[in-house]
Amino acid sequence: MIILSIVIIRQCNRKKLTKGWIMREKVETAQCSKGYKAVVLLVCIIAALGGLLFGLDQGFIANSLPTIEKVYHIGISEGESYAAILAVGAAIGALLSGFFARYLGRKWSLVFGGFMFVAMSGISATLPTFYIFSACRFALGFAVGVASFIVPLYLSETAPSSIRGSMGTLFQLMITVGLFVISLSNVMIVKVFVEPATSLSMMFIVILIFGGVMFIGAIFLPQSPRWLMLKGRKEKALKVLRRTLNTEQDIQFEITEIEEAINASVGSITGVVFKKYFLKILLVGIFIQVFQMFVGINLMVYYAPTIFGYAGMHGLLAKMSVPTVFMVFTLPAIWLVEKWGRKKLLYVGSVIMGITMAIAGFAFLAIGDITDPALISPFIKGVLLVSSTIYTIGFAFTWGPCAWLMCSEIFPIEGREVGMTITTMVNWSLGAVIMGTSLTFMETFGNSSIFFVFAICCFLSMVFLKFFVPETKGISLEKMEFNLKSGVKLKNIGS
Repeated sequence: MIILSIVIIRQCNRKKLTKGWIMREKVETAQCSKGYKAVVLLVCIIAALGGLLFGLDQGFIANSLPTIEKVYHIGISEGESYAAILAVGAAIGALLSGFFARYLGRKWSLVFGGFMFVAMSGISATLPTFYIFSACRFALGFAVGVASFIVPLYLSETAPSSIRGSMGTLFQLMITVGLFVISLSNVMIVKVFVEPATSLSMMFIVILIFGGVMFIGAIFLPQSPRWLMLKGRKEKALKVLRRTLNTEQDIQFEITEIEEAINASVGSITGVVFKKYFLKILLVGIFIQVFQMFVGINLMVYYAPTIFGYAGMHGLLAKMSVPTVFMVFTLPAIWLVEKWGRKKLLYVGSVIMGITMAIAGFAFLAIGDITDPALISPFIKGVLLVSSTIYTIGFAFTWGPCAWLMCSEIFPIEGREVGMTITTMVNWSLGAVIMGTSLTFMETFGNSSIFFVFAICCFLSMVFLKFFVPETKGISLEKMEFNLKSGVKLKNIGS
């Protein structure tokens, strides 16, 4: 994390020194403040550790499912159910996160999620009965649902708009770090501890340690200045802004924009849902999350080792290729999301993923009904492995970070919690469906079938992007809200 902080600080410093940045700063002075202190980077990195919890739980299943099956004597369907119950808990966590975010605040909601994560990981490490074990998985999902809601919201409201995209991608980066760490540690634990029960306990202890780091770090975070203003705590909001912004002019400009946005918000929190402008942008957010799920990433994250096993690949490469490239290729998003913008990245991702999903489908068609791994062509195995790897790269720097980032940016302040509650619930609800049915779908309709379904969804997402999704790069949340309420076309509200 220290290395990551240095990279981001250097990137931002280089950016400020260029002539183009200076010109842009002059042009956009009327939109948002640009001067910020380095401490804001540390604040955002600590907050983004909530994504680490997300990744730890997502990556846990991939290389631990065989161990769980041995310890609890369960089959494929029970394994699918255990994997999916995380998403069910996350959907409910997301449902209640709007309440937490509004009344506890963004900071203490993160602290609560961290505490839940530590407690449930500790209980799971004792290997209780399968019913309690599953209940802990549900509660872990609840904590992850809270984190997946609160972290993007906190980052979008705390980071200055000039680096909001880069800071927002930290959430996805931490997810991939969690995926990689838990996948690798699970593989190593199984090699070191031969006894399945001991291995499973150690896997949860690793999660507990990382959860403790996030929990402690969250305690020292400042509250979101926008939430403080919503609660009428202007002096405290000013105090937070003085910790993060450089000049009094920047601070006063930011506080004025927040005040104007809050004063323009009329009606109850739930009443905003029935306003025409909100319904339109809500549908955009919902379909962003629908497509993030139906481009097929959960299939790869949760079941890549199982899928590669169907093709006769069981080695370290099959177990670690997806989490490794997922983590490495999320890093470019920190830079690209501000240089290219969110919408262009989503287009690029849809193309890459659509093509590679189709190729993976054809690879499984070529394998057909062959069950003996020795009879499967090494070329076909290579095609499947390479296409899956490139697919993961395509998701890692595009739909992975950008979907969460955009859903934290597009909603007006009075309906931000409601909008993110609904869109996050959509994400997790669809995630539960995909986690709970993917292997059964492949067994019923053939291994290739699900890849073609996801490939079609990738290409459909491009139509959606073309006509409805705005570019949100470099514009303040308040300006975007003004455009939305003024009746500007959805795809143009970021202009």
